[in-house]
Amino acid sequence: MTSRRGPLADTGSQLVRWLMLGGLALFALALVACDGDDDGDGTATATQATASPTPTEDGEDPEGTPAGPGPEAFTTPAPGEGPRSGGEIGEPASEDVIAALDIDVVPGGAGLPDGSGTVAAGSDVYATNCARCHGATGTEGGIGPRLVGEEGPWEPGKAITIGSYWPYAETVYDYIRRAMPFDAPGSLSDDEVYAVVAWLLAEEGIIEDDVELNAETLPQVRMPNRESFFACWPEECRPDVP
Repeated sequence: MTSRRGPLADTGSQLVRWLMLGGLALFALALVACDGDDDGDGTATATQATASPTPTEDGEDPEGTPAGPGPEAFTTPAPGEGPRSGGEIGEPASEDVIAALDIDVVPGGAGLPDGSGTVAAGSDVYATNCARCHGATGTEGGIGPRLVGEEGPWEPGKAITIGSYWPYAETVYDYIRRAMPFDAPGSLSDDEVYAVVAWLLAEEGIIEDDVELNAETLPQVRMPNRESFFACWPEECRPDVP
């Protein structure tokens, strides 16, 4: 014979299970509370918060323990001072060092050095120092961009070369002098830079093969794309540009 359990019996079983689970939870909480109490000799455990003594004006607490760095530890050091021994970082730049870095050339020719270069000499300079990146004739490109072979002024669809795009011959000199060759920037002499600029401009048909470039003749070269560069914001000089 089987017995039937009614709804009340099922409810009683569920109540017993919940009471047992509740008892286990209370037991676990009691264990945690005991673990957080003081130990046998009255010493506070790690779960108890302790108040730190108030630091004194000299940066120490009443027991003499340093309270940490004060605001003076975060001040900016004066020029020439620093964390290294001796109180200095680096060394003052000499006039020779400054002169070696202050070599920029601007449109109009300010900054161009003494010296000169010819197209014939520039052919040798290019073959020795430039062809490995830009191609044997400058039209091929390679590791570096194509340099010559496109007449200016530049317009969409044309290749960007020195002759088609660059606005000033003076800044061609400036860039090559400071940044080229890529693997040895600054290694060319002033005469070599004049010469290779002369060769590049002659290859683009901008100057004749017999022209010698120097601080006087280089600023006289007018680049084909010069008029495409404006010394103003677009809305001031190109109202047609959105």
